[in-house]
Amino acid sequence: MLDLMRTTRKRSARLLGTSVLLAAVVGAAGLAGAEPADATACGTAILAGTNCTLTGTASLTGGTLSATFPSALAWSGTLTGLDLNLADTTTAHQSYLVDDATGSGAGWRVTVSATQFTTGTATLSNTGTFSTNGSTSSITATTAPSATCLTGSTCTLPTNITTYPVAITTAASSPTTYIIYDTSATTGRGSVTIGGTPNPVGWWLNVPSNATSGTYTSTVTLAVISGP
Repeated sequence: MLDLMRTTRKRSARLLGTSVLLAAVVGAAGLAGAEPADATACGTAILAGTNCTLTGTASLTGGTLSATFPSALAWSGTLTGLDLNLADTTTAHQSYLVDDATGSGAGWRVTVSATQFTTGTATLSNTGTFSTNGSTSSITATTAPSATCLTGSTCTLPTNITTYPVAITTAASSPTTYIIYDTSATTGRGSVTIGGTPNPVGWWLNVPSNATSGTYTSTVTLAVISGP
């Protein structure tokens, strides 16, 4: 009888231990799979341990499209009896800045027109005299001017679809406007320097060998407009 009681006690102890172990495992599983309390909208008092959510909003207003061009262009040379190809060698004239702060991604174009180069009654031909490209060493270079982001601007560099050199036919009045830099849509956003290093803006003047000496002048008109 005594042996039977001892055996019964041992079995009960084992069953009790097994029940405690199962309860512990089930409890741990329940904690591991516990979901956080549903979040509520922030702005009112919430209980400790409760989440709340809010919406962060940044409103950006589009700015303007603008450009800063050289204040002048200038050429100089000595007549030699041969035709002259003259580049504007002033560093400050070999680049310009386009600032597209519109946020539209429409792209932009740079345009130019020029009146006939004259000195007194003497003139240079309207056709074949004035041109531009991305070189100051060759009038026939097909290179485009460089494009770089201005310091402090995380710009999107322009994809330029212009073919160089661009011949600019002058006229005594109402000269034709030519596109000299043409960006694809979504490019050219931010502040972009056109020209400079390594490919400067080349402003070229072709002077025939029979030209009259003197200081020739022309009104050159530059503009930046929206759209590719």
